[in-house]
Amino acid sequence: MSFKETPRFPEAISVGSKFGPVYSTTVARNIGGAEANNQNWSMPLHEGDVSHGVKSQSDLDDLLAFFHSVAGMHHGFRFKNYNDYTATGSQGTLVALSGTTWQMYKTYTIGAISMARKIQKPIAGAVIAGGGSYTLDTTTGIITKVSGASPTSWTGEFDFPVRFNTDKMLPVWMSYAVYDWSAIPIIEVRV
Repeated sequence: MSFKETPRFPEAISVGSKFGPVYSTTVARNIGGAEANNQNWSMPLHEGDVSHGVKSQSDLDDLLAFFHSVAGMHHGFRFKNYNDYTATGSQGTLVALSGTTWQMYKTYTIGAISMARKIQKPIAGAVIAGGGSYTLDTTTGIITKVSGASPTSWTGEFDFPVRFNTDKMLPVWMSYAVYDWSAIPIIEVRV
Protein backbone atom coordinates (compact mmCIF):
# COMPACT_ATOMS: atom_id res chain seq x y z
CA MET A 1 0.00 0.00 0.00
CA SER A 2 1.24 3.47 -0.80
CA PHE A 3 0.42 6.55 1.22
CA LYS A 4 -0.70 9.93 -0.18
CA GLU A 5 0.37 12.81 2.05
CA THR A 6 -1.81 15.25 0.08
CA PRO A 7 -4.55 16.02 -0.23
CA ARG A 8 -5.83 15.44 3.30
CA PHE A 9 -9.33 13.93 3.60
CA PRO A 10 -11.85 16.82 3.27
CA GLU A 11 -12.17 18.50 6.67
CA ALA A 12 -15.79 19.50 6.08
CA ILE A 13 -16.65 15.78 6.02
CA SER A 14 -14.28 14.85 8.88
CA VAL A 15 -16.23 17.16 11.20
CA GLY A 16 -19.36 15.01 11.11
CA SER A 17 -17.71 11.61 11.16
CA LYS A 18 -17.33 8.89 13.80
CA PHE A 19 -13.76 7.82 14.56
CA GLY A 20 -12.15 6.29 17.62
CA PRO A 21 -9.84 3.66 19.14
CA VAL A 22 -10.52 -0.08 18.82
CA TYR A 23 -8.67 -2.69 20.87
CA SER A 24 -8.48 -6.42 20.18
CA THR A 25 -9.01 -8.63 23.22
CA THR A 26 -9.59 -12.37 23.34
CA VAL A 27 -11.70 -13.50 26.29
CA ALA A 28 -11.98 -17.17 27.31
CA ARG A 29 -14.33 -18.34 30.05
CA ASN A 30 -13.64 -21.65 31.77
CA ILE A 31 -16.25 -24.14 32.92
CA GLY A 32 -16.39 -22.51 36.36
CA GLY A 33 -17.17 -19.11 34.85
CA ALA A 34 -13.80 -17.45 35.49
CA GLU A 35 -12.34 -15.40 32.67
CA ALA A 36 -8.89 -15.20 31.18
CA ASN A 37 -8.17 -12.52 28.62
CA ASN A 38 -5.39 -11.56 26.27
CA GLN A 39 -4.72 -8.13 24.78
CA ASN A 40 -3.87 -9.02 21.16
CA TRP A 41 -2.54 -5.58 20.12
CA SER A 42 -0.25 -3.41 22.21
CA MET A 43 -1.89 -0.29 20.71
CA PRO A 44 -5.39 0.33 19.41
CA LEU A 45 -6.22 0.78 15.76
CA HIS A 46 -8.65 3.62 15.17
CA GLU A 47 -11.58 3.12 12.87
CA GLY A 48 -14.70 4.97 11.94
CA ASP A 49 -17.40 5.92 9.49
CA VAL A 50 -17.44 9.10 7.41
CA SER A 51 -20.89 8.66 5.83
CA HIS A 52 -22.68 11.09 8.16
CA GLY A 53 -20.19 13.86 7.41
CA VAL A 54 -21.69 14.32 3.93
CA LYS A 55 -24.19 17.16 4.31
CA SER A 56 -24.41 18.67 0.80
CA GLN A 57 -23.96 17.98 -2.89
CA SER A 58 -20.59 19.73 -2.65
CA ASP A 59 -19.53 17.33 0.14
CA LEU A 60 -20.60 14.37 -2.00
CA ASP A 61 -18.66 15.70 -4.98
CA ASP A 62 -15.55 16.12 -2.80
CA LEU A 63 -15.95 12.64 -1.28
CA LEU A 64 -16.33 10.96 -4.68
CA ALA A 65 -13.31 12.84 -6.09
CA PHE A 66 -11.25 11.88 -3.03
CA PHE A 67 -12.39 8.23 -3.19
CA HIS A 68 -11.27 8.08 -6.84
CA SER A 69 -7.94 9.78 -6.04
CA VAL A 70 -7.02 7.10 -3.48
CA ALA A 71 -8.59 4.22 -5.46
CA GLY A 72 -10.79 2.96 -2.64
CA MET A 73 -8.74 0.87 -0.21
CA HIS A 74 -5.53 1.08 -2.27
CA HIS A 75 -3.87 4.25 -0.91
CA GLY A 76 -3.62 5.54 2.64
CA PHE A 77 -4.22 9.21 3.41
CA ARG A 78 -4.25 11.81 6.21
CA PHE A 79 -7.41 12.21 8.29
CA LYS A 80 -8.15 14.90 10.89
CA ASN A 81 -9.91 13.21 13.80
CA TYR A 82 -11.81 16.05 15.46
CA ASN A 83 -12.09 13.92 18.62
CA ASP A 84 -8.29 13.76 19.02
CA TYR A 85 -6.00 15.98 16.92
CA THR A 86 -3.89 18.02 19.34
CA ALA A 87 -1.15 17.50 21.91
CA THR A 88 -1.03 20.20 24.57
CA GLY A 89 0.78 20.71 27.86
CA SER A 90 2.47 17.51 28.99
CA GLN A 91 0.84 15.35 26.29
CA GLY A 92 3.50 16.00 23.62
CA THR A 93 6.30 13.65 24.62
CA LEU A 94 9.43 12.48 22.79
CA VAL A 95 11.39 9.21 22.64
CA ALA A 96 15.07 9.35 21.65
CA LEU A 97 15.95 7.35 18.55
CA SER A 98 19.61 8.46 18.47
CA GLY A 99 21.71 11.31 19.82
CA THR A 100 20.15 13.73 17.33
CA THR A 101 16.70 12.33 16.50
CA TRP A 102 13.45 11.88 18.48
CA GLN A 103 10.06 10.34 17.67
CA MET A 104 6.95 12.33 18.59
CA TYR A 105 4.37 10.71 20.90
CA LYS A 106 1.13 11.80 22.51
CA THR A 107 0.79 10.59 26.10
CA TYR A 108 -2.68 9.97 27.53
CA THR A 109 -2.75 10.08 31.35
CA ILE A 110 -5.46 9.38 33.90
CA GLY A 111 -4.33 9.24 37.51
CA ALA A 112 -1.13 7.19 37.68
CA ILE A 113 -1.80 5.38 34.39
CA SER A 114 -0.26 6.59 31.12
CA MET A 115 -0.25 5.31 27.56
CA ALA A 116 1.91 6.84 24.80
CA ARG A 117 0.91 6.67 21.12
CA LYS A 118 3.38 7.32 18.30
CA ILE A 119 2.55 10.40 16.21
CA GLN A 120 3.70 9.92 12.63
CA LYS A 121 1.66 12.56 10.81
CA PRO A 122 2.17 15.89 12.65
CA ILE A 123 0.99 19.11 11.06
CA ALA A 124 3.62 21.67 10.07
CA GLY A 125 3.85 24.38 12.71
CA ALA A 126 4.19 22.10 15.72
CA VAL A 127 6.12 23.89 18.48
CA ILE A 128 9.16 22.00 19.71
CA ALA A 129 10.42 22.99 23.17
CA GLY A 130 14.00 22.66 24.35
CA GLY A 131 15.90 25.77 23.34
CA GLY A 132 17.70 24.36 20.29
CA SER A 133 17.12 24.45 16.56
CA TYR A 134 15.23 21.50 15.05
CA THR A 135 13.70 20.15 11.86
CA LEU A 136 10.43 18.20 11.82
CA ASP A 137 9.59 15.51 9.29
CA THR A 138 5.79 15.77 8.94
CA THR A 139 5.66 12.41 7.15
CA THR A 140 7.21 10.44 10.04
CA GLY A 141 6.99 12.58 13.20
CA ILE A 142 10.78 12.48 13.63
CA ILE A 143 12.47 15.56 15.07
CA THR A 144 16.14 16.14 14.21
CA LYS A 145 18.36 18.47 16.25
CA VAL A 146 20.22 20.98 14.07
CA SER A 147 22.00 22.81 16.91
CA GLY A 148 21.73 23.68 20.58
CA ALA A 149 19.94 21.78 23.31
CA SER A 150 17.98 18.57 22.82
CA PRO A 151 14.20 18.87 22.47
CA THR A 152 12.11 18.21 25.59
CA SER A 153 8.50 18.21 24.37
CA TRP A 154 6.17 19.39 21.61
CA THR A 155 2.71 20.88 21.16
CA GLY A 156 0.58 21.05 18.04
CA GLU A 157 -1.82 19.24 15.76
CA PHE A 158 -1.55 15.87 14.02
CA ASP A 159 -3.44 13.65 11.59
CA PHE A 160 -4.16 9.93 11.61
CA PRO A 161 -2.87 7.74 8.77
CA VAL A 162 -5.94 5.89 7.45
CA ARG A 163 -7.42 4.20 4.39
CA PHE A 164 -10.93 3.45 3.27
CA ASN A 165 -12.01 0.02 4.52
CA THR A 166 -14.14 -0.54 1.42
CA ASP A 167 -13.68 -0.49 -2.32
CA LYS A 168 -17.35 0.44 -2.85
CA MET A 169 -18.92 3.89 -2.83
CA LEU A 170 -22.67 3.30 -3.10
CA PRO A 171 -24.68 6.44 -2.31
CA VAL A 172 -28.46 6.14 -2.48
CA TRP A 173 -30.19 9.21 -3.91
CA MET A 174 -33.05 10.12 -1.54
CA SER A 175 -34.02 13.53 -2.91
CA TYR A 176 -32.24 16.59 -4.26
CA ALA A 177 -28.81 16.80 -2.54
CA VAL A 178 -29.84 14.19 0.08
CA TYR A 179 -27.98 10.88 0.02
CA ASP A 180 -27.75 7.87 2.29
CA TRP A 181 -25.21 5.08 2.84
CA SER A 182 -25.13 2.12 5.13
CA ALA A 183 -21.51 3.09 5.95
CA ILE A 184 -18.27 4.46 4.51
CA PRO A 185 -15.70 2.84 6.81
CA ILE A 186 -12.15 4.08 7.34
CA ILE A 187 -9.42 2.38 9.36
CA GLU A 188 -6.04 3.47 10.74
CA VAL A 189 -2.98 2.02 9.05
CA ARG A 190 0.44 1.40 10.55
CA VAL A 191 2.99 3.29 8.45
